[in-house]
Formats: sequence, C-alpha cells, structure tokens
Amino acid sequence: MAYTLQLTVKKIEHETDTIKKFTFTSDEIPLPPFGAGAHVTLHLPMGKRQYSLVNNPLEMKNEYVIAVKKISDHNGGSGYLHECIGQGDNISVSPPDNFFPLRTEAKHHVFFAAGIGITPFVSMMAYLKTIGRSFELHYAASGERECAFHRHIQNHFRSKSTFYFMKREEKIAKLKKALQNRTMGTHIYLCGPPAFMDILLEHSHKLRYPEKFIHEEQFQPAVLIENPQPFFVNLVKTKKTFMVSSGQTLLDALHEIDIYVPYTCRMGVCGTCEVEIEEGDVVHCDSFLTEEEKVGNMLTCVSRGIGHIKLRL
Repeated sequence: MAYTLQLTVKKIEHETDTIKKFTFTSDEIPLPPFGAGAHVTLHLPMGKRQYSLVNNPLEMKNEYVIAVKKISDHNGGSGYLHECIGQGDNISVSPPDNFFPLRTEAKHHVFFAAGIGITPFVSMMAYLKTIGRSFELHYAASGERECAFHRHIQNHFRSKSTFYFMKREEKIAKLKKALQNRTMGTHIYLCGPPAFMDILLEHSHKLRYPEKFIHEEQFQPAVLIENPQPFFVNLVKTKKTFMVSSGQTLLDALHEIDIYVPYTCRMGVCGTCEVEIEEGDVVHCDSFLTEEEKVGNMLTCVSRGIGHIKLRL
C-alpha cells in the first residue's frame, strides 16, 4: 500500500537494557488489521525500517506494538527510535504487510528464535493459543536478562516454551536435537541472526526436512556485496540505457528515469520488485527467488548486474 498512517507513540517500555517496546495508536482513524507474523514500516529520517508486530492480531485494540533492539547510534533506525522518539511523538507508518505468515495447513508449528528474532513469534503464539492450535517455541538468548519477552512468555506460554541460555556449543547441540523426529505436517519457523539460521537450515537439510515446511524471516539480504561495482542497463521495451552507480540500487536507478517498479521490503525477501532478465549476468542477493527463477529474473532492490545487462522493461 502506498499511503501512510500518522500515528502517535502511546507508550514506550523497556523489555531489556537494549530493547524497547513501542506502542503506536490513533485517536482519529481505525488502524488496519493484520495477521500473525506481520510487520509495519516506519518512515524515519534515515529511511524506511520494518519491525514485526508483537500484539495479538485477534485482540488488537487500535494499537500497533513493536520491539526494537538498539544496534546503532541516533543516525541509525534503532538508535533514532531509542534516543529521539518519546511518548506523544508522531510518526509515519505504512499499514501492515506480511512476508512471514503462519501456514494454516500445518498440524503443528515449531518456532526457533534467537535474540530479537523472537518478535514475529510473539504474535504468532498469541494467535495460535487463541484459536486452540498446536505450537512450541525454542528460544536462544545470551541470558535471561537479555531475553526479550521472557516474563511474558513464561506467563502465557510456559508449557510450550524452551529457553537456551547455555554456552554456544551446548546450545547448538540442543537446538539441532529439537529439530529431529518431527512428524509429518509439522512446520518449522526460523528467525534470528544469519549464523543462527544458517546452522538450523543446514541441519534441517541434513535431516531431509521438506523445504516447503521450513519458513524463515530475514532481517537483511541473504548475500551482501562487498565493493559493489557500477553496471549498465538496457531496457528492451522502452529502449532506455542508463548506468547504476556503485552506491545505488537498480530499483532507485529505474525510478530516477521514471520507470516505476513496485516494491515493498527493499531487502530481497518479498519479491515485489522482480523483473525479467533478457540478457547478461547478475549477482543475486535476494532470499526470495529459487535457483531456477534466478536464471531469467532478478529483484531490483538488492541484486546487481555485472558489466551490462538487458531487462524486459
């Protein structure tokens, strides 16, 4: 959706020493509903930032609630929210979108979270508990003090949750064991730092777990290019040629010459900005396209051409 909502910061709470919970509301308009696992996009001075909604979508009281871990100074999105936003401030928010939905066909849902990766699962667990569906949580953190929503989870989902506060080697071994011996119809959900997710994805592949039953939430592109190089683009249909600079995305370059390609996430996870490749080599940095789809398509928000490419635009 292209429009934004003008919301007010109703409340700010400390979840841990480095994580704050923000509640946004409006006294003027009803907020659009959302599904479990959804996120909102905040329009901040440094750009758009996406954060998972943590409140129960079935008990939403005209509020959006997010949790943000501080990982930057005030010039970054998390630092700006922690240091510059206060109760009563106004903020522009895009309506909820969902790239990480619950699979309603699943007989059982198993959530693996690490650190701030717990956020999408808070709303998912609340939703599943409300409708009486089967789930369990495996949550890794450096310790109880750094574990966001620990008290909330203990109060509401104690019997369905396992916490992993031990040393890394023991933690990994126990998480791998938790993946084993799963019955058909079980769906696995992963969210956390790339290293955490890579370990569990690799192990699930060794266990020959069906790909269609594994779901992941990425907070960044799957591949990051070091020292990105400029490249040239020829648009076959509109007969335009232009250069994408080293500090520019193909998506932004297209918009600069009035070729509008729709987009949502800008992280290579939703597929909205996909275009067809006519000719040329591409470095794919997304986590959306399959290997087969990458042969003739690319996501313009994160992937880059090599040298000169042609697009069917």
